Amino acid sequence: MKKSRLIKAASAIASLALVGTATLALASDHDDGEIDLKGRALNLTDHYAFKTPGSSTEMTLIMYFNPRSLPGRQYSMSTQARYEFHVSKAATKTSAPTVKDDFVFRFEANAPDMTGTQMVTLTVLKDGQVMGTHTGMTTGFAGSKSNTVVANNASVSGNAIKWFIGQRADSFHFDVVRFFQVRTFLAGRFFGGAGGNGDATAGLADNCRGDKFLANLQPGGPTVNEAGGVPDADVINLFNPPSCAPDFTKNLNVTAIVMNVPIAMLGGSIFDTWSTISVPE
Repeated sequence: MKKSRLIKAASAIASLALVGTATLALASDHDDGEIDLKGRALNLTDHYAFKTPGSSTEMTLIMYFNPRSLPGRQYSMSTQARYEFHVSKAATKTSAPTVKDDFVFRFEANAPDMTGTQMVTLTVLKDGQVMGTHTGMTTGFAGSKSNTVVANNASVSGNAIKWFIGQRADSFHFDVVRFFQVRTFLAGRFFGGAGGNGDATAGLADNCRGDKFLANLQPGGPTVNEAGGVPDADVINLFNPPSCAPDFTKNLNVTAIVMNVPIAMLGGSIFDTWSTISVPE
C-alpha cells in the first residue's frame, strides 16, 4: 500500500500584533518561477495579515498565487492542493515563533465549471481537530473585473468567517530590470576582479531619470550629474525613482484568497501567521 503525504510547494510568513494600532508585516520572494513539478497555481507570492479595515474585532488574512496572470484570462486553484492559512498564538511581540498550528484554515477546490468558477471547501482546524467546514464558490474573471465578487459567509462553531477567492490586480511593484543591474554591479564591485577581492572599475548605468550613480560624489556634484541639472531627493541613484521605474507586475494579475476571521475566535491578541500550498507527494 502506498502511503500519501503532503509536501509544501510554497510558503510565505508574517507576524501580526493586534494590540494597539494595526500592524502589517510580510516576507516573500514574490515569484519562484515555474517548473514541471510546480505550476503557477502552486506558486505562492505574498502573505498579508492585518486588522480588518473598519472592524477592530476581525483579522484579515490574504495569500496571493498564480503570479504573472495575463489580463483577460481565467486562472484557477489546483484541484490537487491544499491552500492554508496558519495562525500561531504568541505570548509577546518578541517571543520566538513556535510554528504551532493553533488554527489552520484550509481551502480545497473542485474542478472549474464552464464559467471558470470553482466550488471550494473551507475546513477550519483548531489544535489539529476539525471545528467545521463550509462550502462556497470562487469568483470568475468576469466577476473580478467588474468587482461583482462572490463573498462567502461561513459560520463555524458560531464564529462568522467571510472569505473570497478570485483574481485581482497584482499590488506588488518591482523594477526587475534595475534590480538585476544593481545585483550585477554589486557582485562585480565586491566579489569580482582578481581573486574575487572586488573590481574597482565596476560601474552602474544611469538610472531611468538620467541621474548618475553617486551623483553627489562625482565632479560637479548633483547639479552636474542629475538630469537637467535639477537634483531630486535621491542623489545616490542606486535604484530607479518611482517616477519612471518600470513595474514588472503592471497589468498582470494574481489569484487572491482573502479571509476575515473574528479575533476572539483565535483566543489571543498577538499572532504569527503564514500561508502554505501543499500537494500530495
